[in-house]
Amino acid sequence: MILTTRERWRKMSQRERAFVLLGGIVVGFTLLFVTAVDPLLTILERLERQTVRTQKDIKELARLGQEYAMKRERLAKAERRMPAIGSHFSLLTFMEEAAMTVGVREWITGMQSQVQALTQGYQETTVELRLEGVQFPELLELLLVIEQGPYDFRVHHLQIRPKFDNPLFLDVNLRVLSHAKNE
Repeated sequence: MILTTRERWRKMSQRERAFVLLGGIVVGFTLLFVTAVDPLLTILERLERQTVRTQKDIKELARLGQEYAMKRERLAKAERRMPAIGSHFSLLTFMEEAAMTVGVREWITGMQSQVQALTQGYQETTVELRLEGVQFPELLELLLVIEQGPYDFRVHHLQIRPKFDNPLFLDVNLRVLSHAKNE
């Protein structure tokens, strides 16, 4: 077979040899491109896309890290304003003392406390306070005493209704929340 190929080569004219040689070069380059260059270009494109995606992921991770650090700081700040479980702090007692301080104790018609254990080592205490016949300045003073309390309290619900017979006096439902960290 090699012999016949050599014989054919010798019998070809100069022009035919140039065409065959050019065709061989084109076929060789095509094979080289298809087997080596094209797969490498495909890999490079994929790596570039992965690099761009990884850079986006890194930026997102950095942003999430900053957000996490800010939330962690907020949590630490909130925990510093929470009573510890072992501190014998009672939100119910605090609310009663606040009502006595403001002078609305006599208008309390109901006070109920509820303690609920939350996930991740926290406890939520809720005190619902019902006042009948309180005046607005006294209510504001009570809310101010709650706001300035020793710990972080949240007025979760506040419902104010004027009395039908005398609108200067109010019926108030107030729900205050306190959170504590379990030890």
